[in-house]
Amino acid sequence: MNLLESCLLLVLVRGFCFAKTSIRVAHYGEDVSTSINWNVLYENIGKDFDLLPPETRIINKRDFLSTTRMLYDSMSQDGKLVAVLGTASVIASSNLESVCSHLCLPYVTVKKRSKNLHSSTFSLYPDSGLLSKAQATIIKSFDWDGFILLYEEDDGLLNLQEVLKLQNYNKDKPKNNILIKQLDPGWDNREVLKSLKNSTIRRIILDCNVERISEILMQAEEVDILSDFSTSIFLTSLDAHTIDFTFLNTLSNITTIRLFNPNEPSFQYRVLAYYPDITPNQIKLETALLHDAMLLIAMLINTVNGDIINQKNYCNSTKKFDQSLELAHKIRISIHDGLTGSQIDLHSGRRNRFNLEIIEVNKPHKPIATWNSKFPDTINLKRNATEREAELQRRLSSHNFIVTSRIGGPYLYQSKEPDAIGNARYYGYSMDLLKEIAILMNISYEFRITEGNLYPNLASDLVERRADLAICDFTITPQRQEIIDFSMPFMNLGIGILHKVSDEIEVDNLYGFLKPLSWAVWFYIWTLNLIISLVMFFVARLAPGEWKSPKPWDPNVKELENIWDIKNFLWLTLGSITTQGCDILPKAPSTRIISAFWWFFSLIISSSYIANMAAFLTMSKNVETIDNVEELGKQSKVKYGLVEGASTAAFFSTSNNSLYQKMWNNMKNEKPSVFEKDNANGVERVLSTKNSLYAFFMESTGIEYELERKCNLRKIGNLLDSKSYGIGMPMNADYRDSINAAVLTLQENGRLGELKEKWWKLERHGNPCPPVVQPSDALSLGNVGGVFIVLVVGIAFAYCLAALQFLWNVRRVSVEEKIPYAETLKAELRFACNIFLKKKAVKSNKSEKSSPN
Repeated sequence: MNLLESCLLLVLVRGFCFAKTSIRVAHYGEDVSTSINWNVLYENIGKDFDLLPPETRIINKRDFLSTTRMLYDSMSQDGKLVAVLGTASVIASSNLESVCSHLCLPYVTVKKRSKNLHSSTFSLYPDSGLLSKAQATIIKSFDWDGFILLYEEDDGLLNLQEVLKLQNYNKDKPKNNILIKQLDPGWDNREVLKSLKNSTIRRIILDCNVERISEILMQAEEVDILSDFSTSIFLTSLDAHTIDFTFLNTLSNITTIRLFNPNEPSFQYRVLAYYPDITPNQIKLETALLHDAMLLIAMLINTVNGDIINQKNYCNSTKKFDQSLELAHKIRISIHDGLTGSQIDLHSGRRNRFNLEIIEVNKPHKPIATWNSKFPDTINLKRNATEREAELQRRLSSHNFIVTSRIGGPYLYQSKEPDAIGNARYYGYSMDLLKEIAILMNISYEFRITEGNLYPNLASDLVERRADLAICDFTITPQRQEIIDFSMPFMNLGIGILHKVSDEIEVDNLYGFLKPLSWAVWFYIWTLNLIISLVMFFVARLAPGEWKSPKPWDPNVKELENIWDIKNFLWLTLGSITTQGCDILPKAPSTRIISAFWWFFSLIISSSYIANMAAFLTMSKNVETIDNVEELGKQSKVKYGLVEGASTAAFFSTSNNSLYQKMWNNMKNEKPSVFEKDNANGVERVLSTKNSLYAFFMESTGIEYELERKCNLRKIGNLLDSKSYGIGMPMNADYRDSINAAVLTLQENGRLGELKEKWWKLERHGNPCPPVVQPSDALSLGNVGGVFIVLVVGIAFAYCLAALQFLWNVRRVSVEEKIPYAETLKAELRFACNIFLKKKAVKSNKSEKSSPN
């Protein structure tokens, strides 16, 4: 048996020695209004004891000597004082506890203890270390990334030291998610609460006196902290469950803890028996602890009944009782069926075993979890997953979600109906997407346009809790994820480059086959062709080798002939320059030498012509084109820009790529500015800039949308990065998992794809652009059409020459044969049209002339 129990026995022995059946209990406190039901003690002590009327003493915490004097006076009065009941704070009763410890007089207290207890002190209040551990375990189970601690007194921080250990402060981190603020001792705490409103943290621990909880929550509601669906408040007071929270108009989650369940039938029975004027759910913790203190004192008195050994001692003696009592081992410091627990054990004077119930203030009748001191690191959930989901769904269905967005197709359009109100004022992809999500989540919503229709204000609306959701072409970026949360992506994309199709002027290549050589070269070539023909003609006349016998088989031939005339030489030189050759060739060395050099000249000219013609005929544009970001970054003629302050700007400003950094610096220093307020202005600038001298960086989804509707736009190169659009929401929003589940469902059933198809292609407000024809390297008719014209002209000229020769020949035959011209023409045409005749008479038959046919 320990010293504390021995001292208790000795004091009780002393009391019974001086007054065998008469005993007395004293109450020392700071407040006379403390109501103690002494009937609990009267009704629970044995019949052999006579409980004298208790005396109540008021402690002056500034005068410790007077407290000591009062205790000694009480002991000297009749020597029947067996226990002291204290309701004062630790500071006020510290001297009193020290005296009781010295005299082995039991001191029973119901106040919170944060210091070591004296040897004769019994504390029915839960051990502060274990209570702090319980609060830390409960808060840890909430899975809070951070929280704000509002405390009233300095002792509150000591009692919450385990909670403060949940996150170790790191000065190197830009953000630490535990914020500590002390409440103003006055009534008005609105300024303190307003400072919390600008924080991204909406998890609050409120540690204050129970009398101040209502006023602080009302002020929090006034500054719009409780209007946020995701705000969660944990009340550390063990009396918070006695407050009627119906005065709050909020769906915020407010949680607290209690030491006992006022809804248990046994508890309600005892309250009705001893406290008929108080409803069970209004019983304060101190009242319940005082009730259990009476049971504790009664249990001690009854335990030593009849076995007390008388011992005399004077009350003003400074000597402790040193006699060993034979029955000391019989005492076990425990209470059965107390208001604060069915089994209360006090080991070494401390209450180290107790249970806590975690409740939501809007449903106090059913705890959501319990905590047991035997297993301080765990909690026992009382609601299954279905019940938790049902409770969340109830809160979601009761809340009207404010959705912030911005006007910009195809995500959101302004309705043209003048009488449209509410959500009917808008339509588009964002509206349809949220409508699908709302059906799956069974929620209501209201669309609002962010201030200035600017992207940065979307995040501000969420941070400052002016909105619950943000939906549009809202890119998930690391910078935004530091201040808000995002759902899982509903659309994947990347940064692309939008450019206007160049105002290309087709080069007049109809006679492009003449371009490889200048007109002067063409003139010199054909002039030289004629000159060479004349030179070779005269050389052939002089060269003996070109004069041949017309009858090679006749050795006695008397005449030689020369087959080379101007016509034949022109044919030879023409065949050489066109790389075709000729059916007759020179035989004399001189003419062959001239021919050889002419052929070499023709080879060079022909090769040069073919090479240049390939370049000229494939040239179809008179401006350079940009096909990727590298070409765009290296040149300075075409300017490029983006939306100022948006995610694309953040990509360039934070990129480690040297090219992107160079382009970002160029954009920042460009005058006039190349930045635009939104994508619509950027697209308009691309279209309006002459000669396609402006390119615009924007998300690929926006580029796809514009290309479907503006046929003179094009996309340059591949995507610069990979990113996603998500639905924004405040940090640690309670409905994030529900939003993610809805987006995942829409993705799996293909509804997301259908919505994109609808708003990108079907709802285009105009005719679709024709399919883009990829450029080909093949030459078009416009490039080589002149060759066909030359061919047609040559054929036409030859046909006309043949017709003239035919008519001239008809005239000659008519004159020579003395036949009328019409008959001769008719006969020649009939012969020419008979394609099966292969032979023709040199002269017409005379008989045919006299024939009537």
